[in-house]
Amino acid sequence: MNRFKLTALLLFLPFIQSMAVSIESAYTRYYEAGEIRPIRQYFGASLIGQGFRTVIASQPDKPKGQYFIAKLDDVDAGSATSVKMTIFPSVGKDPLEFTLNISGESLRKWLYLGLTGSDWPDPEIQPMAWKIELLGPGDSLLAEWKSFLWEMPQ
Repeated sequence: MNRFKLTALLLFLPFIQSMAVSIESAYTRYYEAGEIRPIRQYFGASLIGQGFRTVIASQPDKPKGQYFIAKLDDVDAGSATSVKMTIFPSVGKDPLEFTLNISGESLRKWLYLGLTGSDWPDPEIQPMAWKIELLGPGDSLLAEWKSFLWEMPQ
């Protein structure tokens, strides 16, 4: 029986590894509403699916704000249910924490995570250090990306 389990595991290992998602790179950018909003949204379409990118905003009706843009290494991230972001802004000492629900979303190669509206009210405020965590069922960690300053030694 153990040989069967081992054989099955070895056969399915490449498929299991290919289903793993990772974040290849990430950066931030502040977008005005017209820069991030597709033309079709003016006619009632959602902000979310935009060709090569998936856009998730904390306040979708107010798309202007700070975006954390992650390039996914594997776009088949169907098990991802949420994204947790922890940010140290250029003002204040306390971190900001946001969790965005992405369950049921079809993720594309580029994931644009926006803190919009009152969640990021001023374009002059910059994210100094930040971390993105892609979470699965039960808040299991699937992938993460940490900014350079997050990784700096204490």
